[in-house]
Amino acid sequence: MRRFYNFFLAGILFGGLTLPVCAADLKLEARLIWGANDSDAANIANGTNTVKYQPVAPELSDKLHRMFKWKNYYEITNKTARIGLNQTNDLKMSDVCTIRVKNLGSSRVEISCIGHGKQIHKGNYTLVPPQWLVLGGNGTDNTAWFVGLRAIDGKTPDPKKAISKN
Repeated sequence: MRRFYNFFLAGILFGGLTLPVCAADLKLEARLIWGANDSDAANIANGTNTVKYQPVAPELSDKLHRMFKWKNYYEITNKTARIGLNQTNDLKMSDVCTIRVKNLGSSRVEISCIGHGKQIHKGNYTLVPPQWLVLGGNGTDNTAWFVGLRAIDGKTPDPKKAISKN
C-alpha cells in the first residue's frame, strides 16, 4: 500500500503522470450452453414454464462439434462482466449455475463453477481474446452443460478462431 501511495504522490507532484483506472480490468463474456442429442431438448422445463432455447451460433457450434459428441447445442444464458484487477465477480448463469471469476491480471483468471450451491470445479486459466475457454460436465438424461468464457478486448471477435481448452 505504501508503494502505491508513493507512486500516486509522485504522479501528483510531477503532474504529467496519471494512473490508468481501468487498465487491468477484464471484460468477459460467458455463455451457458446445453448439449443434447435429442432436438426436443430445446424445450427445457424451467419450473412450471417450458422455455424454448435457441441453437448456439454456427461458429461456436461448429467448434463444439469438433470437441464434443453432442448433436445439438443450445444457448441458455449469455452474460458480460467487467472485473477489476484482483476482484471477483459472480455470474449467475441459471438458477443452479453460478460462475465465480477472479481477475488475477495478465489475462489470468481463477474460475469456480458452482452448481446447486456446491463448488464443482476450480482452476486457473489464461484467456486470450477471442479464443473460448470451455468447461463442462454431465447433465441429466444423456445431456451435458458447458460454460464458454472469453476475454473481450474491445475489438470485434473473429469467429473463425478456435475454441481453446486449457
